[in-house]
Amino acid sequence: MRVTSLARRLGSAALVLSVGAGLAACSDDSSGSDSSSSATDRGADEASESEEQTETEEADAPTELDAAGFYPAVMEAMREAETFNFQTVSESGGQSQTMEGQARFGDEGVEMKASSTGAQPMELILIDQAMYLKSADLGTGDKWLKVDLSDPNSLFGMIGKATDPEVMFKAMEAPKKLELVGTEEVDGVETNHYRITMDPTKYLEAMEFPPAMADMMPKELVTEMWVDGDDLPRKFSQSLEVPAMGGGKPTSTSSEGTYSDFGTDVEIEAPPADQVTEDMFPGAA
Repeated sequence: MRVTSLARRLGSAALVLSVGAGLAACSDDSSGSDSSSSATDRGADEASESEEQTETEEADAPTELDAAGFYPAVMEAMREAETFNFQTVSESGGQSQTMEGQARFGDEGVEMKASSTGAQPMELILIDQAMYLKSADLGTGDKWLKVDLSDPNSLFGMIGKATDPEVMFKAMEAPKKLELVGTEEVDGVETNHYRITMDPTKYLEAMEFPPAMADMMPKELVTEMWVDGDDLPRKFSQSLEVPAMGGGKPTSTSSEGTYSDFGTDVEIEAPPADQVTEDMFPGAA
């Protein structure tokens, strides 16, 4: 059915911000010392440079977050940054999809512009409680399909919430377990690598998804997250098996991506009205 097909496509799009995004690193790790000195003073200068470098590294080193502090620290850092670039790669049922774009925090939640390639190529704009989609698979030609996200009880309203990183991180507000795996570099940025284990029931409650969806969830949800010294998320990774309806073979899904260029200038606008359609099926407008 076309509605089912569209719902799957919208679900793929929603993965973008529910578990991440990114590109190249945007840290500025300048080593900032003047190397010109006389031969007699070189030893003292090198010692001073070494001390300054050590102090800089210590200042940039990520501070470990605990389970209670993870959500407020990461969300405060993202709100202060306001904007970021992202890229995600998702695989499900043997099909792969790559999506990249830009996002910003607006007055009514997150706004986003993205495009994807792979199993379900599409363009997507999220702004003013509406999602605009353009894809050859939608049957709308060159027009954008407008989907109203304002009804929180509709399928599309749930997808709208799933695209909000604040909602996703709030689902991590009270994890069953938060483990520091180690310190690793992500695109040249030093980060703390965390493993976050969540109760699926509490996750669904935080996301305001129907409790019946618990039957489609594993017993535990585990997300890997890499967070830098400014408490900004730099990378995520998540894999799980979704039980099949009727007891069939479960579907393995995975998603991995990076966030980058926090604070970058972004341009996100709704498509012109004459390029938009809302008549695909009841409830899409």
